[in-house]
Order: sequence, then structure tokens, then C-alpha cells
Amino acid sequence: MKSYASEKVSIADVQQEWESQRQQVDDRAWVARRAPQRRAVLLDATTLWMAELPQAVRPIILARKFPRIANSIAELWRRGARCEEYLDTLVVDLRGDRTGFPLEVAQELTALRSYIAELHSRNRSAQELAAQDD
Repeated sequence: MKSYASEKVSIADVQQEWESQRQQVDDRAWVARRAPQRRAVLLDATTLWMAELPQAVRPIILARKFPRIANSIAELWRRGARCEEYLDTLVVDLRGDRTGFPLEVAQELTALRSYIAELHSRNRSAQELAAQDD
């Protein structure tokens, strides 16, 4: 008769191992859900939005490498504050686990963020002047 070696394992160790395996399954599921988005294409509306931007702030590399993100920015562009918030989330890693964008893409995002902030400060000033005239 064979004897089987047994190992004493604490409940905490079992729970930790179970949680680790569950997290791995969750991570794989998340990647699987995100995979189709990586193949996203640049929308015509995004291309038109980019053409309206000054050449110095056009996110060409972003659109080429991350079309889904470019599409999201284009969609939010006219919603000023919301777009600024979205750009902030892209530039600043609040979760602590992102690898970040390539340098060229990060520079384009920063340029867009500065440009939209400048636009809104000009619009606010014009609105304030109009309010004073009334």
C-alpha cells in the first residue's frame, strides 16, 4: 500500500491561494473583454475633429496606435469639462498599475489637455465680458 504525504495548510493559506487564482481568472476575463477594443478603427467623425484642430495639437500618433481613445476624446471634445477630466485620467495614473503611453502619445495627450484648457479659459473670459456688458 502506498502512503501519501500530506501537508498541513492553514485556512488563511487556502483562502489566499483561492483569491490569487480567482484574481488570475478575473484578469484573463478582463483582457478577453478588452481585446476587441484594441482592434477599434478610427471613426470618420474623429478624423473630421482632428482636421479642425491646429496642426500642433493633432493627436496623429494617438489615433494610429489607440483609435478607441482618440474616438472617445473626439466624442467628448464639445463637452469641455468632461473631456478635460477624461484627458486627466489618461495622463495621470490613478490606479497605480498602468504602464503608461509611449512618449509621443503622452506628449500629444498633454498638448490636447493644454489646448482644451486654453480654449475654455478664453470662452469663460468672453462670457464674463458679455455678462458685464448687460
